[in-house]
Amino acid sequence: MYKFEIDDKKKVLLITAEGFFKNDESAAFMEKLYEAFGFVQATDYDLIVDVSNLDVVKQDLVYKIADAFELYDELGFKNIVIINPISILAKVQLFNIARSVHFSGAFVDSLDEWEAR
Repeated sequence: MYKFEIDDKKKVLLITAEGFFKNDESAAFMEKLYEAFGFVQATDYDLIVDVSNLDVVKQDLVYKIADAFELYDELGFKNIVIINPISILAKVQLFNIARSVHFSGAFVDSLDEWEAR
């Protein structure tokens, strides 16, 4: 499951994804992602992706996560922040995906950790 929230006051696009990400959800997620990007000027906004409750991604979906990471970078957000999954396996999996596409975003364990910077 996932949701998108735009906070115009704080200039934040917050994406929350949790549970098991299913193959049939990935196309709908990307559609919603492009739709959300149409509502914000990326260079003025921070992108925060909260995957703290995301479970391990099935191997056939890894490339779609990689595509999303590349897209986040290409759009030129002021800051890109990924809130780490609680699951150690999912965390390692996302780090490996990020490294494979040279993802420039920051990984933090909580939103408070990011806001304290």
